[in-house]
Amino acid sequence: MSNPFLELDSSPLQIPLSPRAVLRMSGPDRFRFLSGQVTQDVSLATTTEAAHACVLNAKGQLDAICYIRAYEDSYLIDAPIELREHLLTRLERYLIADDVEIRDESDDWTITHLLNYDKPLTGGLVWLTKRLGEQGLDIFSRTELQVERVATATEMHYEGLRTFRGIPKWGSELYFGQMPQEAGLEDDTISYAKGCYIGQEVISRMKRAGKVPRYLTKFLAPPGTNPPCPIYSNGIEAGEITTVADLLPEESAHLALGYRRRKFKEAESFDLMPDAGPPASSQATVRIR
Repeated sequence: MSNPFLELDSSPLQIPLSPRAVLRMSGPDRFRFLSGQVTQDVSLATTTEAAHACVLNAKGQLDAICYIRAYEDSYLIDAPIELREHLLTRLERYLIADDVEIRDESDDWTITHLLNYDKPLTGGLVWLTKRLGEQGLDIFSRTELQVERVATATEMHYEGLRTFRGIPKWGSELYFGQMPQEAGLEDDTISYAKGCYIGQEVISRMKRAGKVPRYLTKFLAPPGTNPPCPIYSNGIEAGEITTVADLLPEESAHLALGYRRRKFKEAESFDLMPDAGPPASSQATVRIR
């Protein structure tokens, strides 16, 4: 199968991320308060680098996912735009005696992500991040930014790139009530050495157990696969397809993301219909990529 994304491995690319929910957290207690709310070590959020973190409920399930960076006398927190009201309400719920102010600045910022760019930048605030599995740059600006002589990814192109690299997205692979380890978020978003935070006990218990109910997986799916849709093994539901990068209609299979249940961790192919029966038709077979 040809890969239209390999050419991006060395070519500069700008990815428009807005609209995003952006909250500014200020006040002398901001570090202590935020440390008790997120899974990541907040000291990693600096004036030059953003920290990737989850916000959990008391059961260790996802309430939100976000990036945190230090800016002036505050933190700037960005999250999927769908979480704009929810994340603000969620954080304010735990403000009791803390000297912290949280302000919604979603309408004040435009966020652009740059890959493979090593030249000086002007016109925005810059932080290092790994949104797509490799080091890139987040640029916060007051107006829409266009970096000269750098290609701009379309939404379809971005979806293909994140699928190729196995990056989960809120509303597709990520949702309320999910365990973050299922989505492969553990290494990037969870610190097991930091102090207490909401949901920590459950997260630590899962780490000791060493297993989760299902795993984020990269697939090859036949054309016409319409996510979200279940996949089957010998007639038993074995997971689901959540994203299909339908960029090359002439290809016999498309890049896809989804989940494979732990019971079927060793399986290499799945059916889209529960009654496909062996041998499965290649037009209805999902394979592990």
